[in-house]
Amino acid sequence: MNYEEMVCRLTSKSFFSPFAGLYRMKKMMDHFGNPEEKLSFVHVAGTNGKGSVCAMLHAILKEAGYRVGLFTSPYLRDIRERIQISGEYIPKEELHAIGEEVLGYAEKLYEPPNQFEVLTAIALIYFYRQQCDVVVLETGLGGTYDATNIIPGSLVSIITNIGLDHCAVLGDTISQIASAKAGIIKPHGNVILYPSKKEALDVITTVAMKQNARLIYVEKNDVRRHPTPEDGEEFEYKGMRVRIPLSGEHQCYNCAVALEAVHVLNRGAFFISDSDMVNALLGVCWPGRLQLVRQKPRIYVDGGHNPQGVRAAVQFFQERFPDRKHYYLVGILKDKDYRRMLRTLKEDAEEIYFLRTNLSRGFSEEEWEALCDEFGMQPVTDLSKLFPELLAKVPEDSVICCIGSLYLADTFIKWGMTPAAIDGA
Repeated sequence: MNYEEMVCRLTSKSFFSPFAGLYRMKKMMDHFGNPEEKLSFVHVAGTNGKGSVCAMLHAILKEAGYRVGLFTSPYLRDIRERIQISGEYIPKEELHAIGEEVLGYAEKLYEPPNQFEVLTAIALIYFYRQQCDVVVLETGLGGTYDATNIIPGSLVSIITNIGLDHCAVLGDTISQIASAKAGIIKPHGNVILYPSKKEALDVITTVAMKQNARLIYVEKNDVRRHPTPEDGEEFEYKGMRVRIPLSGEHQCYNCAVALEAVHVLNRGAFFISDSDMVNALLGVCWPGRLQLVRQKPRIYVDGGHNPQGVRAAVQFFQERFPDRKHYYLVGILKDKDYRRMLRTLKEDAEEIYFLRTNLSRGFSEEEWEALCDEFGMQPVTDLSKLFPELLAKVPEDSVICCIGSLYLADTFIKWGMTPAAIDGA
């Protein structure tokens, strides 16, 4: 198959095993010589903030001169975003070649692996062949049975903020979800925890104690935010003052988690200076997370796709722009906790525009119309028509946030960055 056919295979749901477990990954890794046993990892799980923490650590390790692999999900525009080394996407020819190797073997298995498992295998093989010094590895779903948990150990495990998401798979309580995320904790390992709810921390602490792992808690009181311009954050954490271009109070805590991970690495074989950390964080980039794509009116794109993520975005706008009108363009998928998300947005919005998508996980026309009526939202099917109408309608000093799904983030970014949008930016 050619490269385009390969990408089509890797982005389709045509091969999918509904059964949890790591036995499919073990078969693949055994076949390819167990590359995961020859690499060093920083393993990151959680509900919200995983990608941001990974991006920060990737930037810091790269700045310090290490050859650092990065595996994240999902992607916004190019599937190769998910597999990088020191800021460079996996080359198309490498993805094509390794993908053919993995798929060729996977198709022979009695129970073929699912999409995420195939991509994880490709990433691990690529990172090993490219001799990465360290790999920043983001889980896909949960932790215990996540494909990335095939790794035998990690230099440090990170569990970011825990919230209710993927409840059908992970459980419908914070404790159940925390238990699944805590599955990445390895015996005698190092574990860093984002300041989450007590019920989540209690579960994770119990698991860590059983594994004789060393726990490091990031405390909110240790993060001292400073006044900043309209975007980005500046804060002090345990004597270190940093500036990040990512917005929202939650990003300060994500960054503190990343800094603690660096301290753990420095107690081992790594040397990462304070200047490496400060300089890297100044330029860290993680698209689709409160990303400003236009100035007048200000248009942000945020991939918040659960109640916790939506609440963080709303909190940012209420805090940073309290005297401006807030408009929301929403594209939520049906398998999310959409009612809680919409209620949160309704509390803050001047007006909500609800986009109906053609995605398989989207709403039917009848469901979409009913929700628009229930929450008093404006129905949207065509962004190209909405855009000029919205720009003509809203005050120039207002704020528009496109939110609800990472799968729609790139569509929203392109919409907000059209030539018409950039005028006056």
